[in-house]
Amino acid sequence: MDSIKKIDGKRNTVIYEAYTELREMILSGMLEQGERLPSETELAQEMGISRSSLREAIGNLEREGLLVKKQGIGTFVTSLTPIIRGGIERLTGVMDFVKANGYEAQSRLISFNASVADPALASLLNLPPGSIVYNLTTIKLASEVPVALCVDSIPESVFKNPVKPENLQYSLFEGLKKDHDIEIFYAEAEIIPMVSDQNISSKLQIAEGEAVLLLSQIHFDRDNNKILYSKSYFPSGKFTFRLIRKR
Repeated sequence: MDSIKKIDGKRNTVIYEAYTELREMILSGMLEQGERLPSETELAQEMGISRSSLREAIGNLEREGLLVKKQGIGTFVTSLTPIIRGGIERLTGVMDFVKANGYEAQSRLISFNASVADPALASLLNLPPGSIVYNLTTIKLASEVPVALCVDSIPESVFKNPVKPENLQYSLFEGLKKDHDIEIFYAEAEIIPMVSDQNISSKLQIAEGEAVLLLSQIHFDRDNNKILYSKSYFPSGKFTFRLIRKR
């Protein structure tokens, strides 16, 4: 493990500084996923703090999901370290998030089909019964690592030209603008924590039952017309959102 700076100060400050130092080492990759920490005695000595202070700092990181204790074995960095971080104040595509974090952005087309909108979807998009929607399912990757499963449902009635899924699968917003002169202007969004089922986990290459965040959105054009409904599933360990709130 890379060297750690010595920590001085009062107990509460020491705990916070130890927590901050270890957290930064995890998020920066200095402590790698799956890496075992030195023993409590060794690490406390290296950081120049008491074992009780170190224990509290580690406890905070455990509660945050960055460390995990394995009884009789040791404390390890989890595989849940986020690799993609970004704010969601602006309506930005997943590929833009990935590129902004320095990764190669890739999109894999899983399926594209037409179906009759079920009553729930028809209600969300104000569609008459029997309306046809196109369903686009893609996986977004950051340098080959799956970071999002996106399921987009778009009414057939919004398309002005024949639909080419290959032009929509990398960036739906750009494809709609280029091929159909449709510009997404804003979205109503809900962030819903849930656990992954077999279908989601297999596509995102995570364990079934692992936590994911569902970003459920209705997208509108400039004239307030509902254009599409999207469900995007993000593994909690691969993607984190930042939301700025103001008074």
